[in-house]
Amino acid sequence: MTVRSLLFATIAATAGCASSGSDDISRTVVAEPGGGGEFVVGALADSALPKGDCGMVLWTLEAERPAPIFRLIANKGGEIMLDGRLVKLALGESSGAAGFGVFESQALSAEGIEATVKVRFGLGFDGGSYLERGLLSIESAAGWRSVIPAAGIAGCRTK
Repeated sequence: MTVRSLLFATIAATAGCASSGSDDISRTVVAEPGGGGEFVVGALADSALPKGDCGMVLWTLEAERPAPIFRLIANKGGEIMLDGRLVKLALGESSGAAGFGVFESQALSAEGIEATVKVRFGLGFDGGSYLERGLLSIESAAGWRSVIPAAGIAGCRTK
C-alpha cells in the first residue's frame, strides 16, 4: 500500500467517525502513558476545520483504527484531547516551509504543557496537502513526554 492510499484510507475512515459526535470516538485511547508518563491522548470528537479557516489535522495509526489526535487552526491555536478533556494550545514559535497556515515545525503551549508538532509536506491536492512523517511531542511541567507518530492533511476549508 502506498503512502498516498494509506492516507486516503486514514482520512476516509476517520472523517465519518470524527464528525458523528459519538461518545465512543471521544473515549478512544490513542496513546497510553509510557515509562510512568502522565498523558493519555484520546481522539478528538470534532476534527473538521471550521468553514473559512486553514490549518491541519493529524491522525495516528497506533490504535486499532485511525484516530484524529490534533487539530490546528491557522493563527488561532491547536487542540488535543488529554486525559479525557479538550486542551486548547496557544501558538508559539514556528519554522520551516509553510502552506495553508501550517509550518513544518510549530511550538504550542497551555496549562503547563508544551507541545511540538513537526510535519513534512507531501503530495498536494486541490486546496491542501498531505502531511507525511508527522511527529507530535507533548511535555508536562514535570518533565514527562509523550511522542506520537502521525500523518494528516493541511488545507483550507471553504465550504
